[in-house]
Amino acid sequence: MKKSAVLVLLALALFAGLAGAQGKTYQLRTSTNLAGTGTIGKGLAYFVDLVNKQSAGRIKATANFGAELGSQAEQVEMCRTGSLEMVVSAPGTGPGTWVPQFMMFEFPYLFKDNAHYRRVLKGMEAEVSRLTKPYGMIAMAGQSQGSRHMLTKKPVTKLEDLTNLKMRGPNAVYISMFKSLGAAGTTMDWNEIYTALQTGVIDGMEASPSMINSMKFQDVAKNLTITDHIIACVYYFFNEKWYNSLPTDLQKLVTDCAQEAAIYQAKLDDEDQVAALDKMKAQGVAVHVPADKAKWVEACKPMLAEYRAKSPAWNDFIDKILAIQ
Repeated sequence: MKKSAVLVLLALALFAGLAGAQGKTYQLRTSTNLAGTGTIGKGLAYFVDLVNKQSAGRIKATANFGAELGSQAEQVEMCRTGSLEMVVSAPGTGPGTWVPQFMMFEFPYLFKDNAHYRRVLKGMEAEVSRLTKPYGMIAMAGQSQGSRHMLTKKPVTKLEDLTNLKMRGPNAVYISMFKSLGAAGTTMDWNEIYTALQTGVIDGMEASPSMINSMKFQDVAKNLTITDHIIACVYYFFNEKWYNSLPTDLQKLVTDCAQEAAIYQAKLDDEDQVAALDKMKAQGVAVHVPADKAKWVEACKPMLAEYRAKSPAWNDFIDKILAIQ
């Protein structure tokens, strides 16, 4: 066969392959255990809409919210095994099952402010992906959920008022923090908190104003203590096998849409934190600013040395976080 004919056949085969890839529809099932009314949920809805529009039908993206597909841990496992293509999860509470040092993203009084925290999320993205790849996932589009405060059924105006209160936290770092502050910490899924507050299983919980308002927790606990103790986050965790199955142009499209959704969520969250706090005040929530905040910070200081001592992997991860300013 002549060389020219071989080249023609190769070109036709390449064209056929490209045409097949162009004609295939990829399913993108996403989920978050957070409410669709919160800024993370709205950011996810925005991402799904972007992907559907910009892919012109080549990707069919859908979203689930809250407990529709189970707990956060169950949703993360669905993504790992391929029942979901993407899950929105707090790194320490979801993939933290396999990489426990991810809990450092939710560490008390470690970050200067929200702007610093967002720089950390962006700067650590590649490291988070590296550590989740052995479990079949990659990470992108880290998003802050704002500074967290204490929501309680009885007033907490100083550190001593927290003594022995049963407080909900999402993972072990929070439990350590509550112990350092004199409270009794317990973990439970986000979607169990309302009933637990209502029935007295817990005395309080902690989250940002926007997160609290998205679930109407202020209906059953009427005291908010401004502590700024932790800033929490989520990443978009994609099933790596699914992501790698996409043609190069669709990989770029998904990545770009995820980053655009993160920018959208950041602006939305900054605005919503203020609006949510104003709404809670209007609904009769008493807002307390403890005069002894320095005591709260001091009580949590020994925790960092304790977590550094867990293992070299923990120590290395902490160093990488602290290197980002």
